Amino acid sequence: MAQAWIVLDKTDSATLMGLVNAMPGIAIISISLVGGAMADRTERWQLLWRTKTVIASMALLTAVLLTTGVFQWWHLIPISLMTGSMFALHNPTSQAFAVDVVGRDRLISASSLNTGISMTATIAGPSVGGALLLLGFDMAFYVLAGLYGFSAIMIYRVRTRHVPVPSGRNMFSDIREGIGYAYRTPIIRALLIVGSGALFMGMYQPAIPVKVQDVLGLGELGYGVMLGLNGVGALVGSFGLFALSTRVRKGYLLIFAMLTFNGSIALFALAPNVFISGLAMVTLGLAFSGWMISVPVLLQTAASEEMRGRVLSLYFMVVLTHQLGWLIGGTGIELWGIQTTMFIGVVGGLTIAGGAIIMTPELRRAR
Repeated sequence: MAQAWIVLDKTDSATLMGLVNAMPGIAIISISLVGGAMADRTERWQLLWRTKTVIASMALLTAVLLTTGVFQWWHLIPISLMTGSMFALHNPTSQAFAVDVVGRDRLISASSLNTGISMTATIAGPSVGGALLLLGFDMAFYVLAGLYGFSAIMIYRVRTRHVPVPSGRNMFSDIREGIGYAYRTPIIRALLIVGSGALFMGMYQPAIPVKVQDVLGLGELGYGVMLGLNGVGALVGSFGLFALSTRVRKGYLLIFAMLTFNGSIALFALAPNVFISGLAMVTLGLAFSGWMISVPVLLQTAASEEMRGRVLSLYFMVVLTHQLGWLIGGTGIELWGIQTTMFIGVVGGLTIAGGAIIMTPELRRAR
């Protein structure tokens, strides 16, 4: 949130805002497969707290650059690339580690609870972040560094351990094996295609700060409130799924999430005022929670134990193309405007994800 607002404030360019916010996605896409192989080959607990520590250091570096007055918008490019590289290692490892802690039977309940807690932070975070931006751009990054540092300490104290099973081969052989396994398994292959639709679905992201600033006429606090409303929807969806976890068919949940997500983007694009824009953000968050719970849980339950990390790394590699949507969407907004850009994203996302669901009956029937 803070990064997008700072670049937009300093450059007044949606394209540059999209470029900077696409950097983490580029890093994640580039080395996510390495992260998946490491999740299967190494001690997951160790990898998690170390990557969190580096992410906290990057946030602290940004804060110091802002405080000392030497900050330039392009500094965020290498910082974002390093942060994204750490998330490329962290994301598949943390998802795989969740099964080590709670087991497969309680995975959807645990994922719902985890998403709910994350969304609670999403509600409070943007509103607090908007206030921090008013106090100074550096304050938001000092707080962010502290939160990531605290997270690293908490992971360090987790007692559950994963004992890696050496494959006897080099890492690239393991990566090739993981790709082949995912391609040969129909439901995993379909879920990865669904995830790749995030490239188009992510085109809405740069539209939020641009519309808040240029169309709705709101400032930092208004931007924070809009993102907070997105968190409200996701929180409601997450705890609803937690309560209904044993009765939810994950295939139907995915279809609902896909249709609601794209419908909410279209509503936000057409929204003429703050009220309807806020409503669209709430339903967008509701759909997001369904997506972020159904797809990873389906992947983890479909994948074999020895392949779990590599399958999840493939998922994060394709789904994090949504951060490239920052670049495509930012450029599109300057060329075609907010509404046209967002509707291109809706059509592209529905075509890819909907096609994969229609062509894969195993995915529609998934429980």
